[in-house]
Amino acid sequence: MALKDNEIWKPVTHLKGKTSKKYAVSNKAQLASYDKDIKERYILKQHLNGGFPMVTIHTADKTTALFAHHAVAHNFVKKPSPKHKYVLHLDYNKANNVPQNLKWATRAEQIEHSKKSPYVLAAAAHKVYTGATSKKLNEKKVIALKNEIWNPKRKLTFKQLAAKYGIAEMNLYRIKNGELWFHVHVEGEPIFPKYKAQLKNIEFHQKIAAKTKKIAPKKAVKKVAVKKASTKKAVAKKVVKKTAAKKKK
Repeated sequence: MALKDNEIWKPVTHLKGKTSKKYAVSNKAQLASYDKDIKERYILKQHLNGGFPMVTIHTADKTTALFAHHAVAHNFVKKPSPKHKYVLHLDYNKANNVPQNLKWATRAEQIEHSKKSPYVLAAAAHKVYTGATSKKLNEKKVIALKNEIWNPKRKLTFKQLAAKYGIAEMNLYRIKNGELWFHVHVEGEPIFPKYKAQLKNIEFHQKIAAKTKKIAPKKAVKKVAVKKASTKKAVAKKVVKKTAAKKKK
């Protein structure tokens, strides 16, 4: 079995209870099983559980899940303290389990991290609200409503605006205060915390995307350089062999 370049394998030791086989994890987030020698390992096919890659392993009396991110974190990521019990994906991609993308965190840190998740923000931004708001409003109507709310020359009261758009006055105040439809922003409207957090999150992921684009060409250049070097070595070996053969004759 050909090994991947710079791939490091370590035994999985954080599991509770005895397992029918021994398990190993690599810094490339691969999982494997073996009997005695870790070099004679069998790569296990991972499947998703809640978006997290994992394999099913057997203990003495039951089956359990071995998650790739847990195994990688326990073996390749430094744990600051016993309070750091949770593993974060820095780029919010549950399938990206290389050590550089993982971090141990406390419960409070995990909660704060999850608040900035693009999936959480997207769900909040497109949340289907119950009651009159969900039936009467869409983004186009919300823009019109907000333009009226924040118009300094507005003549209608909030009660009249709520009646005009067919929503409860309480929901109008929630829209005005940035609790509902916070992802829709109009000129003259204050920058509310939820909208600001969304902007920061978008900026954060744009930076990650830009870095990824920069790294990709560099990796391609390295691969080409390695191929050229190996080709030159192969040619040099052939020349040496031919020269040696001629001398023998």
